[in-house]
Amino acid sequence: MLTSRRARPLAALVLAASTLGTLLATAPQASASEYRSACFDSVGTRRSANGWLIPARNFQYGSTGVCVRELQSDVASIMGIDPADWPFVDGVFGTKTDDYIKEFQRQHHLIVDGVVGPNTWEALISRTTD
Repeated sequence: MLTSRRARPLAALVLAASTLGTLLATAPQASASEYRSACFDSVGTRRSANGWLIPARNFQYGSTGVCVRELQSDVASIMGIDPADWPFVDGVFGTKTDDYIKEFQRQHHLIVDGVVGPNTWEALISRTTD
């Protein structure tokens, strides 16, 4: 009898863990606005030349954090990047992010330097804000 009492809670725990794993695996990515708010909270804000509220810091190859995740999410949606490539939205400004940012800068007639400064931030945010 003692064994069956222990088996039920264990079975329930295994089922709950399995269900939670499925829910986490299928959870949608956060939207750009969710990342943006977290980014603004973490680094502060400033105004771009045209009045857009943008992060108070620049980001480039080697940068990490929620603001990098924000810019990755923005550039992916703007450039119509295949969702299969969205795992690059990881908060690490690596080679793939650098390539996408430079291509975005080229397409939008910005200085192509891979640095997400005021002009690039403005271009990203102005195209992803309703």
